Amino acid sequence: MSDDTIVRSTLINLKALYAVLAVVRAVFALFGPGYIHPDEYFQNGEAVAGSILGVNTLLTWEWDPVFPCRSIVPVWLSTGIPFSILKLVLKGHASSPRAIFTAERLSFLLLSFLLDFSVYHLVHESARLDTLLLVASSHVMYTYQLRPFSNSLEAVLVALSLVLLRKLFVAETNKDLLQRSRLYLAVFAPVAVFGLFTRVTFAAFFLPVSLEVLKWSLRQTRFSLHSLLRLLYLPSLVAFGTTVVFVCVDTRYFLGAARLSELELTPLNLLRYNLLPSNLAEHGLHPRWLHLVVNLPMIATPGLLYYVLRTEFDIFMSTSRSGDKGKNKSACYWMRWSATSLLSIQPHQEPRFLTPLFVPMVAMAANNARILQWRKPFLMFWVVANVILAVLFGVLHQGGVVPSLFRVHDIVYDEAIGLSSHDFRVIYWKTYMPPRHLLALRQQDVDSKRVILRDLSGASPDSTLDALLSPTPSSNPLSTLLVTPFYSARELQKQIPGCVTERERVFPHLDLDHIGESVQVGWKEGLSLGIFDVDIVCLRGAVPVERLPETAGVGTS
Repeated sequence: MSDDTIVRSTLINLKALYAVLAVVRAVFALFGPGYIHPDEYFQNGEAVAGSILGVNTLLTWEWDPVFPCRSIVPVWLSTGIPFSILKLVLKGHASSPRAIFTAERLSFLLLSFLLDFSVYHLVHESARLDTLLLVASSHVMYTYQLRPFSNSLEAVLVALSLVLLRKLFVAETNKDLLQRSRLYLAVFAPVAVFGLFTRVTFAAFFLPVSLEVLKWSLRQTRFSLHSLLRLLYLPSLVAFGTTVVFVCVDTRYFLGAARLSELELTPLNLLRYNLLPSNLAEHGLHPRWLHLVVNLPMIATPGLLYYVLRTEFDIFMSTSRSGDKGKNKSACYWMRWSATSLLSIQPHQEPRFLTPLFVPMVAMAANNARILQWRKPFLMFWVVANVILAVLFGVLHQGGVVPSLFRVHDIVYDEAIGLSSHDFRVIYWKTYMPPRHLLALRQQDVDSKRVILRDLSGASPDSTLDALLSPTPSSNPLSTLLVTPFYSARELQKQIPGCVTERERVFPHLDLDHIGESVQVGWKEGLSLGIFDVDIVCLRGAVPVERLPETAGVGTS
C-alpha cells in the first residue's frame, strides 16, 4: 500500500470520527437531561417563553424592570427566534414542554459549531482535522456549549473575534486582501457590542484582541492621527449604532414605549450590581484562587492545560530571545492571562465563567504542535476525563429535574385525571429550581390557581410539612404532587407514614450536594428523583392538631 493511500485512508477515518462525535454532540443536546446550573434556563429561555409562547414563567432578579441587569437582545436572538418558529409550527396549539426543550437546545447545538468553525480558521492547515477532533471530543462541547448559558454565547463571540483578528493579520501580509480589512474592522464593532451586552465579563476576554487591533491600526496608518481617525471612523460609527439599538430595545422592553427618555444600560447595571460584595454573597463567595486552581483545569482538563502551559513557556522564551512571539499567538496568550486574572478579582467564581477560554487554549496548543503528537498517556487521560465530565454534567447532575417537568405536565393535562377533574399543587423539594417554561403551564391555569407550583429548595422537613398543610383555595378536588429525591422522601415518610406514595421515578438524578444521603438509600433510589402523591387527608391525621392550619383547601390526595 502506497504512502498516499495510507494518508488518504487516515484522513477518511479521522473525518468519519469527527462525524460520529458531531452526532454524539447532537444526542447530548437533544436528549441529555443534565442540569448544570439554574442560570442555563433562568437567564435565557425563562425570560422570553412567557411573552412568546404564553406559558407560565418566573423572572429572576436580572429581569427586574427597576434595575435590569441583562439585555433581552442576546436572549431573543438565541432563544426567542426558535420559540417564535415553534409558535408558528404549533399554529395556536398548546406548547409541549418537550418541543420547547428541543427548540432551546437545538439553537445552541447549531451555535456550538461556530466554535468548530473558529478553531478551523485559527490553526495551521496541517493541524485542522486533529484540532477539530480535540474540540469535538471535549466535554465542554457536550455540556456547557449546548446549554442556553450567557457564557455559551460569550464563548462563541470570543472565538469569532479571534477569527476576525486572524483575518486582519492575513490581510496585512496580502495586498490583494488589504482592502477587506476595513470590512473586518466594521464587523469587529457589533461583535464587541454584542459581547458586552451578553456579559460584561466579555471585556476581560476581548481586551487583548482590542489591543492587537489598535496595534494593527497604528501600523497601517504609520502612527498618523488623521489616518487613524479615518480608519476607525466606520467601526466607531457601527459600534455606536449597534449600542443605540441594544439600549433602545432594552429600554423599550423593561420600561415601555412611554419612558424611552430613561435609557437602560444593562451592562452598566450588572457591573454596579457585581461591585457590591453583599450582592455577590447571595450567590456564594469563593476563594480568589478557585479559577486558576480548580475551574481552569476542569474546563481544559489537566492534559490540555499541561500543553497550554508548555506552549506559554515556549512563547515566553521565544519572546525573551527575539522579542516577537507572533501576533495571533500573542492574542491567545494574553487572553488566557487577562481573563483568568481579571475574573479572579471577583469572589464569585464558577467553571462556566472560563468556557470562552476553551477555543483560544486549544488553538494556542495546536499551533505549537506538541499536543498533536498524540502521545498515548495524553490520549488516555483526555478520553477518560472528558467522558466522565460529559456524563456527569450532561446526564447525571440534577438529571431528573427537567424530565420530571415533562411528566408532571402530562399528569396535569391528562384528559382523564388532569385539570378536567382536579386542581393541582406541585411542590419541588431539594432540587435545583424547576424552570417554569419547561413545565409549560398555561398562564391562565396559574392565574386561576388551578395549578400552583412551589419551589421549596433546601427547606427542612418541618417547613415542607407546613407547605403541604397550607390551605389552598380550590373548588375542585386537589391533587398534591411532591417532586423530591428518595432520600428526602424517606425522611418525610418517617414523620407521616403512609401519606406519601411513589407515583413515578425519574432515572438518573445525581445530587452532588447530598452524596451521603443518596448512598444510604441504595444506588437505584439514590440515583432517582421521585414524583410522589401526597394524601392530604392522611397528612392531617398524622400531624399534631396544633400544627394544622385554621383553614384548609379541599383535597383528597
